[in-house]
Amino acid sequence: MSGSSGREIPCPPYPARISRPAESLISSTSDLLFTQVTPQHNHQHDRASQGIPHGYIASWITLYLLEAGYRVRGTTRNAAKGQWMQEMYASRGLKDFEYVIVSDLENANAFDEAVKGVDAIMHTASPFHWNVAKPDDFIKPAVAGTESVLRAASKEPRVKRLVITSSYASILENRDPGTATFTEDDWNQQSIDAVEKEGTEAWRMHWYRASKTLAERAAWKYVEENKPSWDLVTVCPPTSREVALTSAVANWYSYLTGEKTTEDAIAPAGILCDVRDVARVHVKAMMLPEAGGQRFGIATLHEHSELIAEFPKTVKGQPGAPVPTINWFDCSRSLKTLDMTPTSEVSTAVDMTKSLAERKAGWAEAKAMKA
Repeated sequence: MSGSSGREIPCPPYPARISRPAESLISSTSDLLFTQVTPQHNHQHDRASQGIPHGYIASWITLYLLEAGYRVRGTTRNAAKGQWMQEMYASRGLKDFEYVIVSDLENANAFDEAVKGVDAIMHTASPFHWNVAKPDDFIKPAVAGTESVLRAASKEPRVKRLVITSSYASILENRDPGTATFTEDDWNQQSIDAVEKEGTEAWRMHWYRASKTLAERAAWKYVEENKPSWDLVTVCPPTSREVALTSAVANWYSYLTGEKTTEDAIAPAGILCDVRDVARVHVKAMMLPEAGGQRFGIATLHEHSELIAEFPKTVKGQPGAPVPTINWFDCSRSLKTLDMTPTSEVSTAVDMTKSLAERKAGWAEAKAMKA
Protein backbone atom coordinates (compact mmCIF):
# COMPACT_ATOMS: atom_id res chain seq x y z
CA MET A 1 0.00 0.00 0.00
CA SER A 2 1.31 3.47 -0.83
CA GLY A 3 1.91 6.11 1.80
CA SER A 4 3.93 6.31 4.99
CA SER A 5 1.34 5.70 7.68
CA GLY A 6 3.67 3.34 9.56
CA ARG A 7 0.85 0.78 9.82
CA GLU A 8 1.84 -1.45 6.93
CA ILE A 9 1.89 -5.17 7.62
CA PRO A 10 5.00 -6.62 5.99
CA CYS A 11 5.23 -9.90 4.20
CA PRO A 12 6.53 -12.27 6.87
CA PRO A 13 10.25 -13.06 6.82
CA TYR A 14 9.42 -16.74 7.01
CA PRO A 15 6.75 -18.47 4.85
CA ALA A 16 3.29 -17.14 5.64
CA ARG A 17 1.35 -19.83 3.88
CA ILE A 18 -0.40 -22.37 6.07
CA SER A 19 -1.39 -25.52 4.24
CA ARG A 20 -4.84 -26.89 4.89
CA PRO A 21 -4.70 -30.36 6.44
CA ALA A 22 -6.12 -33.24 4.44
CA GLU A 23 -8.93 -33.62 6.99
CA SER A 24 -9.87 -29.99 7.58
CA LEU A 25 -13.09 -28.99 9.30
CA ILE A 26 -13.29 -25.90 7.10
CA SER A 27 -12.29 -26.91 3.57
CA SER A 28 -13.42 -26.99 -0.05
CA THR A 29 -16.24 -29.23 -1.22
CA SER A 30 -18.14 -29.88 -4.42
CA ASP A 31 -21.30 -30.76 -2.48
CA LEU A 32 -23.16 -27.47 -2.40
CA LEU A 33 -25.56 -28.82 0.22
CA PHE A 34 -22.59 -29.00 2.60
CA THR A 35 -20.80 -25.76 1.82
CA GLN A 36 -17.74 -24.69 3.81
CA VAL A 37 -15.05 -22.03 3.65
CA THR A 38 -13.65 -22.68 0.19
CA PRO A 39 -10.32 -21.90 -1.53
CA GLN A 40 -10.61 -19.18 -4.16
CA HIS A 41 -9.35 -21.42 -6.95
CA ASN A 42 -12.58 -23.44 -6.68
CA HIS A 43 -14.59 -20.27 -7.43
CA GLN A 44 -16.93 -20.73 -4.50
CA HIS A 45 -18.25 -17.87 -2.37
CA ASP A 46 -17.84 -19.16 1.15
CA ARG A 47 -16.25 -16.96 3.77
CA ALA A 48 -14.62 -16.89 7.15
CA SER A 49 -15.75 -13.97 9.29
CA GLN A 50 -13.31 -12.29 11.60
CA GLY A 51 -13.89 -9.59 14.20
CA ILE A 52 -12.03 -6.27 13.92
CA PRO A 53 -9.41 -7.12 11.27
CA HIS A 54 -7.63 -3.78 11.69
CA GLY A 55 -6.51 -5.04 15.10
CA TYR A 56 -2.92 -6.25 14.94
CA ILE A 57 -3.43 -9.94 15.69
CA ALA A 58 -6.51 -10.01 13.48
CA SER A 59 -4.63 -8.47 10.56
CA TRP A 60 -2.07 -11.28 10.66
CA ILE A 61 -4.81 -13.90 10.93
CA THR A 62 -6.46 -12.36 7.89
CA LEU A 63 -3.18 -12.46 5.97
CA TYR A 64 -2.74 -16.16 6.69
CA LEU A 65 -6.35 -16.97 5.79
CA LEU A 66 -6.10 -15.13 2.49
CA GLU A 67 -2.75 -16.74 1.68
CA ALA A 68 -4.31 -20.13 2.40
CA GLY A 69 -7.04 -19.40 -0.17
CA TYR A 70 -9.96 -18.50 2.09
CA ARG A 71 -12.39 -15.67 1.50
CA VAL A 72 -12.49 -13.38 4.51
CA ARG A 73 -15.13 -10.94 5.68
CA GLY A 74 -13.95 -8.63 8.42
CA THR A 75 -15.74 -6.22 10.70
CA THR A 76 -14.51 -2.70 11.37
CA ARG A 77 -15.81 0.33 13.22
CA ASN A 78 -15.59 2.65 10.21
CA ALA A 79 -15.24 2.49 6.44
CA ALA A 80 -11.85 4.23 6.32
CA LYS A 81 -10.17 1.44 8.29
CA GLY A 82 -11.92 -1.23 6.27
CA GLN A 83 -10.89 0.39 3.00
CA TRP A 84 -7.29 0.65 4.20
CA MET A 85 -7.22 -3.06 5.01
CA GLN A 86 -8.80 -3.98 1.69
CA GLU A 87 -6.27 -1.95 -0.29
CA MET A 88 -3.36 -3.24 1.76
CA TYR A 89 -4.23 -6.89 1.08
CA ALA A 90 -5.03 -6.17 -2.57
CA SER A 91 -1.55 -4.66 -2.98
CA ARG A 92 -0.24 -8.15 -2.20
CA GLY A 93 -2.54 -9.77 -4.73
CA LEU A 94 -4.96 -10.91 -2.01
CA LYS A 95 -8.35 -9.70 -3.21
CA ASP A 96 -10.79 -12.01 -1.41
CA PHE A 97 -11.23 -9.69 1.56
CA GLU A 98 -14.38 -7.70 2.24
CA TYR A 99 -15.51 -5.74 5.25
CA VAL A 100 -18.70 -4.72 7.00
CA ILE A 101 -19.11 -1.98 9.58
CA VAL A 102 -19.98 -2.93 13.17
CA SER A 103 -19.77 0.30 15.14
CA ASP A 104 -21.17 -0.86 18.49
CA LEU A 105 -19.81 -4.15 19.81
CA GLU A 106 -22.11 -4.00 22.83
CA ASN A 107 -25.26 -4.02 20.71
CA ALA A 108 -27.09 -7.30 21.32
CA ASN A 109 -27.43 -7.87 17.57
CA ALA A 110 -24.14 -6.29 16.51
CA PHE A 111 -22.90 -9.21 14.41
CA ASP A 112 -26.17 -10.60 13.02
CA GLU A 113 -25.66 -9.20 9.52
CA ALA A 114 -21.90 -9.70 9.48
CA VAL A 115 -22.06 -13.48 9.97
CA LYS A 116 -24.66 -14.24 7.29
CA GLY A 117 -23.38 -16.90 4.91
CA VAL A 118 -20.12 -17.61 6.74
CA ASP A 119 -18.76 -21.00 7.73
CA ALA A 120 -16.38 -20.07 10.53
CA ILE A 121 -16.03 -17.08 12.82
CA MET A 122 -13.01 -15.66 14.59
CA HIS A 123 -13.83 -13.12 17.30
CA THR A 124 -10.73 -11.10 18.15
CA ALA A 125 -12.23 -7.85 19.45
CA SER A 126 -11.92 -6.80 23.08
CA PRO A 127 -11.05 -3.44 24.64
CA PHE A 128 -7.51 -2.90 25.94
CA HIS A 129 -6.59 0.68 26.80
CA TRP A 130 -6.24 2.58 30.03
CA ASN A 131 -8.76 5.34 29.34
CA VAL A 132 -11.17 3.74 31.79
CA ALA A 133 -12.63 4.83 35.12
CA LYS A 134 -13.90 1.56 36.57
CA PRO A 135 -13.64 -2.23 36.04
CA ASP A 136 -16.93 -2.39 34.13
CA ASP A 137 -15.42 -0.19 31.42
CA PHE A 138 -13.38 -3.27 30.54
CA ILE A 139 -15.77 -6.01 31.60
CA LYS A 140 -19.08 -4.94 30.07
CA PRO A 141 -17.91 -4.46 26.46
CA ALA A 142 -15.78 -7.61 26.58
CA VAL A 143 -18.64 -9.80 27.81
CA ALA A 144 -21.33 -8.09 25.72
CA GLY A 145 -19.27 -8.33 22.53
CA THR A 146 -18.62 -12.01 23.11
CA GLU A 147 -22.26 -12.77 23.87
CA SER A 148 -23.32 -10.87 20.75
CA VAL A 149 -21.12 -12.94 18.46
CA LEU A 150 -22.24 -16.16 20.18
CA ARG A 151 -25.89 -15.36 19.49
CA ALA A 152 -25.12 -14.32 15.92
CA ALA A 153 -23.25 -17.57 15.27
CA SER A 154 -26.27 -19.55 16.43
CA LYS A 155 -28.50 -17.72 13.94
CA GLU A 156 -26.35 -18.73 10.96
CA PRO A 157 -26.81 -22.44 10.15
CA ARG A 158 -23.63 -22.64 8.07
CA VAL A 159 -21.29 -21.87 10.97
CA LYS A 160 -19.23 -24.87 12.04
CA ARG A 161 -16.69 -23.31 14.39
CA LEU A 162 -16.22 -20.17 16.45
CA VAL A 163 -12.67 -19.23 17.50
CA ILE A 164 -12.41 -16.57 20.21
CA THR A 165 -9.25 -14.67 21.11
CA SER A 166 -9.04 -14.81 24.88
CA SER A 167 -5.79 -14.17 26.75
CA TYR A 168 -3.20 -15.63 29.08
CA ALA A 169 -4.79 -13.10 31.44
CA SER A 170 -7.71 -15.51 31.82
CA ILE A 171 -5.30 -18.21 33.02
CA LEU A 172 -2.54 -16.75 35.20
CA GLU A 173 -2.80 -15.56 38.78
CA ASN A 174 -0.24 -13.64 40.82
CA ARG A 175 1.92 -16.15 42.66
CA ASP A 176 5.40 -15.98 44.18
CA PRO A 177 8.02 -16.21 41.39
CA GLY A 178 8.96 -19.77 40.55
CA THR A 179 6.09 -21.37 42.48
CA ALA A 180 3.54 -21.99 39.71
CA THR A 181 3.24 -23.55 36.27
CA PHE A 182 -0.01 -22.71 34.52
CA THR A 183 -1.67 -24.78 31.78
CA GLU A 184 -4.69 -24.53 29.50
CA ASP A 185 -6.78 -26.04 32.31
CA ASP A 186 -6.24 -23.12 34.71
CA TRP A 187 -8.54 -20.15 35.26
CA ASN A 188 -7.83 -16.75 36.79
CA GLN A 189 -10.32 -16.47 39.62
CA GLN A 190 -7.99 -14.14 41.51
CA SER A 191 -8.68 -11.09 39.34
CA ILE A 192 -12.44 -11.62 39.44
CA ASP A 193 -12.37 -11.84 43.24
CA ALA A 194 -10.18 -8.74 43.50
CA VAL A 195 -12.52 -6.67 41.33
CA GLU A 196 -15.61 -7.87 43.18
CA LYS A 197 -14.05 -7.13 46.57
CA GLU A 198 -12.10 -3.94 45.89
CA GLY A 199 -13.90 -2.35 42.92
CA THR A 200 -12.06 0.68 41.57
CA GLU A 201 -9.39 0.24 44.26
CA ALA A 202 -8.28 -3.06 42.74
CA TRP A 203 -5.03 -3.19 40.78
CA ARG A 204 -5.92 -1.95 37.31
CA MET A 205 -4.44 -4.98 35.60
CA HIS A 206 -7.02 -7.04 37.53
CA TRP A 207 -9.71 -5.02 35.74
CA TYR A 208 -8.44 -6.16 32.35
CA ARG A 209 -7.69 -9.72 33.44
CA ALA A 210 -11.15 -10.07 34.95
CA SER A 211 -12.71 -8.86 31.69
CA LYS A 212 -10.88 -11.50 29.65
CA THR A 213 -11.71 -14.26 32.13
CA LEU A 214 -15.39 -13.36 32.39
CA ALA A 215 -15.77 -13.00 28.62
CA GLU A 216 -14.23 -16.41 27.97
CA ARG A 217 -16.25 -18.05 30.72
CA ALA A 218 -19.39 -16.55 29.22
CA ALA A 219 -18.55 -18.24 25.93
CA TRP A 220 -18.03 -21.68 27.44
CA LYS A 221 -21.17 -21.28 29.56
CA TYR A 222 -23.19 -20.40 26.45
CA VAL A 223 -21.98 -23.54 24.67
CA GLU A 224 -22.75 -25.72 27.69
CA GLU A 225 -26.26 -24.34 28.14
CA ASN A 226 -27.33 -23.92 24.51
CA LYS A 227 -25.52 -26.80 22.80
CA PRO A 228 -25.15 -24.99 19.43
CA SER A 229 -24.52 -26.81 16.17
CA TRP A 230 -21.03 -25.28 15.96
CA ASP A 231 -18.12 -25.90 18.32
CA LEU A 232 -16.00 -23.41 20.25
CA VAL A 233 -12.23 -22.89 20.46
CA THR A 234 -10.48 -20.23 22.55
CA VAL A 235 -6.90 -18.99 22.16
CA CYS A 236 -5.09 -17.61 25.23
CA PRO A 237 -1.85 -15.88 24.17
CA PRO A 238 0.43 -13.82 26.42
CA THR A 239 1.90 -10.50 25.28
CA SER A 240 2.82 -10.57 21.59
CA ARG A 241 6.08 -9.48 20.01
CA GLU A 242 5.40 -7.89 16.67
CA VAL A 243 6.93 -7.38 13.24
CA ALA A 244 5.51 -3.98 12.31
CA LEU A 245 5.21 -0.63 14.00
CA THR A 246 2.79 -0.59 16.92
CA SER A 247 3.09 0.84 20.42
CA ALA A 248 4.01 -2.60 21.78
CA VAL A 249 7.47 -2.51 20.17
CA ALA A 250 8.45 0.75 21.87
CA ASN A 251 10.11 -1.01 24.81
CA TRP A 252 12.36 -3.10 22.59
CA TYR A 253 13.21 -0.05 20.48
CA SER A 254 14.40 1.75 23.62
CA TYR A 255 16.99 -0.99 24.15
CA LEU A 256 18.22 -0.74 20.58
CA THR A 257 18.63 3.03 20.80
CA GLY A 258 20.46 2.86 24.13
CA GLU A 259 17.74 4.59 26.14
CA LYS A 260 17.68 1.68 28.59
CA THR A 261 20.58 1.10 30.98
CA THR A 262 22.66 -2.04 31.20
CA GLU A 263 20.87 -2.93 34.42
CA ASP A 264 17.51 -2.51 32.70
CA ALA A 265 18.62 -4.79 29.90
CA ILE A 266 19.85 -7.55 32.17
CA ALA A 267 16.83 -7.78 34.42
CA PRO A 268 13.68 -8.43 32.37
CA ALA A 269 12.34 -11.90 31.76
CA GLY A 270 8.84 -13.09 31.14
CA ILE A 271 6.45 -15.00 28.91
CA LEU A 272 5.85 -13.65 25.44
CA CYS A 273 4.97 -14.94 21.98
CA ASP A 274 5.47 -14.01 18.35
CA VAL A 275 2.33 -12.41 16.92
CA ARG A 276 2.74 -14.56 13.80
CA ASP A 277 2.57 -17.66 16.00
CA VAL A 278 -0.61 -16.34 17.62
CA ALA A 279 -2.15 -15.95 14.17
CA ARG A 280 -1.05 -19.44 13.15
CA VAL A 281 -2.68 -20.88 16.28
CA HIS A 282 -5.97 -19.22 15.33
CA VAL A 283 -5.89 -20.50 11.77
CA LYS A 284 -4.95 -24.05 12.75
CA ALA A 285 -7.57 -24.00 15.50
CA MET A 286 -10.14 -23.14 12.84
CA MET A 287 -9.03 -25.89 10.46
CA LEU A 288 -8.36 -28.95 12.59
CA PRO A 289 -11.42 -31.05 13.54
CA GLU A 290 -9.73 -32.24 16.75
CA ALA A 291 -9.29 -28.64 17.94
CA GLY A 292 -13.00 -28.26 18.71
CA GLY A 293 -13.91 -27.66 22.34
CA GLN A 294 -10.36 -26.81 23.44
CA ARG A 295 -8.36 -23.90 24.83
CA PHE A 296 -4.99 -23.20 23.23
CA GLY A 297 -1.94 -21.21 24.21
CA ILE A 298 1.52 -20.51 22.87
CA ALA A 299 4.47 -18.99 24.71
CA THR A 300 8.24 -18.57 24.81
CA LEU A 301 10.58 -17.41 27.56
CA HIS A 302 11.67 -13.80 27.11
CA GLU A 303 15.18 -12.91 28.37
CA HIS A 304 16.65 -9.54 27.45
CA SER A 305 20.09 -10.63 28.69
CA GLU A 306 20.26 -13.28 25.95
CA LEU A 307 18.81 -11.04 23.25
CA ILE A 308 21.54 -8.48 23.78
CA ALA A 309 24.08 -10.97 22.41
CA GLU A 310 22.39 -10.62 19.02
CA PHE A 311 22.85 -6.84 19.02
CA PRO A 312 26.36 -6.20 20.42
CA LYS A 313 26.70 -2.79 18.77
CA THR A 314 23.53 -1.36 20.25
CA VAL A 315 23.09 -2.27 23.91
CA LYS A 316 25.66 -3.36 26.44
CA GLY A 317 24.59 -6.26 28.57
CA GLN A 318 25.63 -9.57 30.05
CA PRO A 319 24.59 -12.56 27.93
CA GLY A 320 24.40 -15.63 30.11
CA ALA A 321 23.45 -13.65 33.21
CA PRO A 322 21.13 -15.44 35.65
CA VAL A 323 17.54 -15.43 34.47
CA PRO A 324 15.03 -13.95 36.91
CA THR A 325 12.75 -16.60 38.35
CA ILE A 326 9.31 -16.57 36.76
CA ASN A 327 6.15 -18.65 36.66
CA TRP A 328 5.71 -20.59 33.44
CA PHE A 329 2.88 -21.22 30.98
CA ASP A 330 3.12 -24.85 29.90
CA CYS A 331 1.28 -25.03 26.59
CA SER A 332 2.86 -28.29 25.40
CA ARG A 333 -0.58 -29.85 24.91
CA SER A 334 -1.57 -27.05 22.55
CA LEU A 335 1.64 -27.35 20.56
CA LYS A 336 1.17 -31.11 20.19
CA THR A 337 -2.45 -30.85 19.06
CA LEU A 338 -1.69 -28.08 16.57
CA ASP A 339 1.67 -29.57 15.50
CA MET A 340 3.49 -26.29 16.14
CA THR A 341 6.87 -25.13 17.39
CA PRO A 342 7.04 -21.55 18.71
CA THR A 343 9.28 -19.09 16.93
CA SER A 344 12.41 -18.52 19.00
CA GLU A 345 12.72 -15.30 20.95
CA VAL A 346 15.88 -14.37 19.06
CA SER A 347 14.23 -14.89 15.66
CA THR A 348 11.31 -12.72 16.70
CA ALA A 349 13.61 -9.97 17.98
CA VAL A 350 15.73 -10.01 14.82
CA ASP A 351 12.66 -9.82 12.56
CA MET A 352 11.14 -7.07 14.68
CA THR A 353 14.38 -5.09 14.57
CA LYS A 354 14.57 -5.42 10.78
CA SER A 355 11.01 -4.15 10.58
CA LEU A 356 11.86 -1.17 12.79
CA ALA A 357 14.91 -0.38 10.65
CA GLU A 358 12.83 -0.47 7.47
CA ARG A 359 10.43 2.06 8.95
CA LYS A 360 12.95 4.43 10.46
CA ALA A 361 13.13 6.56 7.31
CA GLY A 362 9.35 6.76 7.23
CA TRP A 363 9.25 8.08 10.79
CA ALA A 364 11.74 10.83 9.92
CA GLU A 365 9.64 11.76 6.89
CA ALA A 366 6.45 11.87 8.95
CA LYS A 367 8.16 13.98 11.63
CA ALA A 368 9.38 16.44 9.01
CA MET A 369 5.88 16.74 7.56
CA LYS A 370 4.46 17.61 10.99
CA ALA A 371 7.15 20.24 11.65
